[in-house]
Amino acid sequence: MTNTAPRTIDPTRHSIELFKLLGALSLILVLFVSGAAAQQFSPAVDMTAQDTYQALQDGTLVLIDIREPDEWAQTGIAQGAYTLSMRDPAFLSKLAVIQDENPGKSVAFICASGNRSGVVQAELARRGYENMYSVYGGTTGSRQAMGWIRDGLPIEPWSPS
Repeated sequence: MTNTAPRTIDPTRHSIELFKLLGALSLILVLFVSGAAAQQFSPAVDMTAQDTYQALQDGTLVLIDIREPDEWAQTGIAQGAYTLSMRDPAFLSKLAVIQDENPGKSVAFICASGNRSGVVQAELARRGYENMYSVYGGTTGSRQAMGWIRDGLPIEPWSPS
């Protein structure tokens, strides 16, 4: 026996599912666009590893490694860099403390390949932060750039405090 009663559609349930799908698609689009943007060097927002190292030596820049602790432990960190995971819930307040400790200095973010640091730099610029850069090629390099380690720049070991 076949049920011939009309099916009812719950508009609330479908709206929630549609909202979740649109949210996921939006996130994918943002990651794709920001990843594509990070692949092309732009001197307005990017610094080479060599230029970053020189600015650190000159005392005009603060370098912040935004990777995760397991990444820091695996490769070490760029000599002189602060470690502050981009996933830290207190990221912005800790960034403010670092800036307060280093008045007048620009800030460069470094990750593994330059993609995450590019996303962080772009988001902070969107929020009105100035003098923020991404290290092009990151710590371990990318197809587009050698990166800190392959450029032969100094690395410090990292261990949890």
